[in-house]
Amino acid sequence: MIALALIPVETRGEAGAWVIREGLTLRRLFPLFGFAIALSLVPRSAARLAFVLWLAGLAVGYVYRIELMAALQQIPGAITHHFLTMPVSAIAAGLVLAPGRMLRPVLIAPAGLILGVMYALATKLSDPSYGGAPWVFLSGCALGVWLIVAVTLSLRAWNAPWFEIAGRIIGSWLLAIGLLYGGVSVMGNRLKPKSEPTKSAISENAPATQSEVPGADAFPSFGAPPAPSVPGESKPEFQP
Repeated sequence: MIALALIPVETRGEAGAWVIREGLTLRRLFPLFGFAIALSLVPRSAARLAFVLWLAGLAVGYVYRIELMAALQQIPGAITHHFLTMPVSAIAAGLVLAPGRMLRPVLIAPAGLILGVMYALATKLSDPSYGGAPWVFLSGCALGVWLIVAVTLSLRAWNAPWFEIAGRIIGSWLLAIGLLYGGVSVMGNRLKPKSEPTKSAISENAPATQSEVPGADAFPSFGAPPAPSVPGESKPEFQP
């Protein structure tokens, strides 16, 4: 990754530019880190099954991405927030880590499938290539596989006793981030203040605009002949 960052921008290509700009961002890596930590805390058989389901989720997300976007666009704010791929991934990873070692082997398999689907969808949504070239998607898949395998094997080799407590704390963070980000994404449009004032505010408080022209009866005395003077009454002298 450091060598890729040192390559000049014009020679990185679409896949290299995507890895630097999107693949290594926190919203992409944080759910994968949580999933890798969960894989290191479950038995090997459950970890293998969950990783295979994550790979299957990549294929499902790639093949059925149009149907998934059509279903997710019904949620308010989904289109403007990458179809909520980040909060769904964070919640799925957090639900595996937070409950503890009793439920983790059961929850990690469906979570792996969901995380794979969301990662594939997020990778395709951020793909800048034209004409459907697969290089960016394959680079994203390779990056995800490398990250999950590297973190899982490193944590299994270390196997510190405090990993269980740290995993539950990280799971709580993932749940909080996913719920907060997802809630703001869904409720964002409803919380925006209205830009147009109400009708009562226009009629009572707002000043008249320059385009408004007063009617003909607005000044009834304008242009009328002066009132006749009373005989014998002296006119007041003008005083500057």
